Amino acid sequence: MSKEPVPKLNIYDRYSMFVKRNRRKLLLLIIIVNIISFLGLIRIHISTNFDVFMPKKSYEKNLYDRMNKTFQSGEQLMIMVEFENNVLSVEGLKELLKISDSIKMIKGVKSVISPLPEKVPIGFKLLDVKEVSSKNIDKVIKFVMDMKETVNIKEKDGKYYAMYIVIPEDHENVMNITKGLKKELKSYKFYISGNSYLESKIFDYILLIIFILPPTAFFLIVNVFKWQIGNFKATIFSVMPAGMAALWTMGILGWTGKDLSVVTVLVPIFTIVMGSADGLHFVSHFLENKQNGLPNTKSLSITLSSVGRAMIMTTLTTMAGFISLTTINSQSMVQMGFFASIGIGLAAVATWFVLPVVLIESGEFKFKKTSLNISSFFEKLSNKKALIISSLIVILFIPGLFNLNANFNVLKMYKSYTEVRKNVEKIQEVFGSALPVFLAYNHNNIFEPEIANDILDLQKQLLKTGNVQKIISIYDIISLVNEHLYGQKGYPQQIPRILLIKRLLPQEQLLSFVDSEGKNGRSMIFLKDLENNTLNSLKQVVDSYRGTERNLYLAGTPFVIKEMNDSIISQQFKSLTLALILVFVLLLLSQRNLITPLFSIIPISITLVGLFGFMGYSGMDLNIVTITMASIVIGVGIDYSIHFVELFKYYSKMGKNNPLEKTFKSASKPILANALGLAIGLTAMFLSPLTIHSYLAGIMWVTMIISSFVSLTLLPFLIKVWYSKHQKIK
Repeated sequence: MSKEPVPKLNIYDRYSMFVKRNRRKLLLLIIIVNIISFLGLIRIHISTNFDVFMPKKSYEKNLYDRMNKTFQSGEQLMIMVEFENNVLSVEGLKELLKISDSIKMIKGVKSVISPLPEKVPIGFKLLDVKEVSSKNIDKVIKFVMDMKETVNIKEKDGKYYAMYIVIPEDHENVMNITKGLKKELKSYKFYISGNSYLESKIFDYILLIIFILPPTAFFLIVNVFKWQIGNFKATIFSVMPAGMAALWTMGILGWTGKDLSVVTVLVPIFTIVMGSADGLHFVSHFLENKQNGLPNTKSLSITLSSVGRAMIMTTLTTMAGFISLTTINSQSMVQMGFFASIGIGLAAVATWFVLPVVLIESGEFKFKKTSLNISSFFEKLSNKKALIISSLIVILFIPGLFNLNANFNVLKMYKSYTEVRKNVEKIQEVFGSALPVFLAYNHNNIFEPEIANDILDLQKQLLKTGNVQKIISIYDIISLVNEHLYGQKGYPQQIPRILLIKRLLPQEQLLSFVDSEGKNGRSMIFLKDLENNTLNSLKQVVDSYRGTERNLYLAGTPFVIKEMNDSIISQQFKSLTLALILVFVLLLLSQRNLITPLFSIIPISITLVGLFGFMGYSGMDLNIVTITMASIVIGVGIDYSIHFVELFKYYSKMGKNNPLEKTFKSASKPILANALGLAIGLTAMFLSPLTIHSYLAGIMWVTMIISSFVSLTLLPFLIKVWYSKHQKIK
């Protein structure tokens, strides 16, 4: 009597049995990897620089660095102190100087430009303001009034405000200076501004983001997935791989010594939100097989057989979307794209590696039934209605494309309720501007009347643009002292007089506008805003000025960010093109036919129109962060098409009756749950104090709704039409 042949085991059967035999060893390995990753996590360094918004190779950044090197200082901090009483009194003037002395004592402060000079020329003698009395207060106040805008004291709504300009020794000291100010000025109400301050506050916000947003996103996704799966324990299993992948990725970030910036802080959020897709599909189909009475090992094998190929493809396409970001001319964006793609890859590894280990010995699951029949709803729309609705989506969003603009600036990054935004807006309300830029120039002797007259003339032309609130230079200060002492307006033309006035000026005031050798000077320009048009108007005047050959150039963080704004459209096009090509090639290699990739690309193309149209309608600026979403949407949005097509092919090969109906039943709920999970998960970004993160959340809602809807209506309609003629999808 012959023995019955032993059924041949496929690769998925063998893998399931391997997991069952080695479960304890694999669990130990997972624990060790998690511990190593956690140790790497605590090694992460937080970067607060705005370099993330700047090009890697930047002409404007070189000018900015050149100016800071010339004047041996970082960018200024603007400190506005509020007073209830009139500071133009004996006690008030002494209090102003006392505050100046306190600020100078803070570690990292190079110099301080007080709201009024420490010594005031009375006749041709210098009076120490600390010795002011009722006898000479009138002369001191007259000097203050004569100096006009160069003395930063203002009265508004019955209160007095004094502005201190603090020059740090270097950029790294700004955070310590900010802490010192809070200690030294704790008895005063004060406001801080300046690009360096804006950067330093990023540290606090990144800490908030990293500790609040990923856990919130995880919580939101768990609740959405629980609706799909119907069991809490199974839901935790489905998101576990993405959570571990986020930990592993951050561990790699720490062990490799990479910085965590306002952009790369998104890596764990993207990993959790987008990496959870495979876990959801895996657990959903595993439980479906268990409910059909199959044992765990067989359920695992069939799950991998039915969705394994789709999981591999969706991982690769999502990674391709992030990898395309490496074409953007920003080191932080390249780093974010690289590590986010690693995170997505690790989420896939965890899905294939961790989930089988957890599920292979899982017991029975109790499910909460739902009466909501989602598959039938989308199935009813998968006809010509889908074609009409998809066309309407395109028609509705196309006009928004014409409203797109790239006008991002650092102030727009902070939400209106943040301390940073409130500080800057209060200083702007009182003094007109809070974020200066600079006009730099050089000459063998920067104090010569010829160079002074040229620069003063150029400053007048800049003021005529209507975009400049005020300009302060050493020439303005010398001109005002000249008028005060000699009754003569304008810059003195006699060298001896210039040298005399120069000797009367405080050293810290001189060094803020002229280098120690007297060969380089700069004017501080206070703008009405930081819009591209405002910055362009300055550049046009300076570039066209022919009154002097003084190596003129404008410098400041706003110009560096404007340079990125000017190139953002072309960089977006390159990134988008690369993402589409990578995804299409991956599908082509996987499917080995042209029809399936073309069908899969159609939903994502409609989604992209919706994405950019929504950005145009809502007034979102194209910037280094928001442009990432197009490439990401390509990689993520196409996942739904891949899962639907792969399941349809699987059921067709299995000889199922009406495979399209079976595909709808199996795929529609996980796809919709995944889309809602992504959108709701990224809703956590609305908690961020930065507008750019809220923009991402809004964009994700629009794109996931469109992408999932079109994938479950238009795509099935196209498949149905093709299948009815050819009876197969290869």
